[in-house]
Amino acid sequence: MTTSLKFFKQYHSIVIKALGEDAKKVNAKVGSIIADNWASNVGKFNNNAEFAQSFENYLRNQLEFATDVKIDCDENNYTLDIRGCAICHGNEILRNEGIATACPIVQAAKYAAVKKIGRNVVTNGIDKPGVVGECTIRFGLE
Repeated sequence: MTTSLKFFKQYHSIVIKALGEDAKKVNAKVGSIIADNWASNVGKFNNNAEFAQSFENYLRNQLEFATDVKIDCDENNYTLDIRGCAICHGNEILRNEGIATACPIVQAAKYAAVKKIGRNVVTNGIDKPGVVGECTIRFGLE
């Protein structure tokens, strides 16, 4: 069986539309559940690089929402580079209709760091440098 990008992008945009005013709250909850699913199956990490590698493997090999995910995390900065993201295609439909987008991966990444490395996480920006499905999510660690 293959995953259909056509289905997923339509599904994502329809669910966000159906949620209406609750979309932001539900998106945050979905992100926290994604992070919890990962966090409950991993142990402690000796450093931020181990955390990044484990979470990267989960996003890449378990969720498979994108063709490529690369995570870097040092003492101050935490970055996700994503290519071929299916969620972005659904968000593009929303954006074109003037509806607020929702990405649970941003919330999952923040929650994962808080939960497993015990640091507060601040979103420093989301860059969209190329085609739909590419982004760099930048966080600072406090």
